[in-house]
Amino acid sequence: MRIRGLFIACLTAVASAGQTTPTAWQDPSPHSTRFITVDDNVTLEALDWGGSGRPLILLAGLGNTAHVFDDFAPKLTPQYHVFGITRRGFGASSSPASGYSADR
Repeated sequence: MRIRGLFIACLTAVASAGQTTPTAWQDPSPHSTRFITVDDNVTLEALDWGGSGRPLILLAGLGNTAHVFDDFAPKLTPQYHVFGITRRGFGASSSPASGYSADR
């Protein structure tokens, strides 16, 4: 019985040795964020990396958010004013229960 207790104590120590407190994700990309209302109960997350020149809008697809462009977008700012939009139902954009059809 004593060996069993020692074994359990060792397992507990080994299991907790590698645990660290998770830190909140910090977005290092130099952009501002705003939410644009496009319909009743529908807001889209829009990222603005700034820049000079004509506007360039990056649309995230395949279930990604506009943050998929965080590393790439700043490289375009010398020639364009770069924006990224997260589609409805993804990321911080709203997820309305209906209104996803193109019949409007």
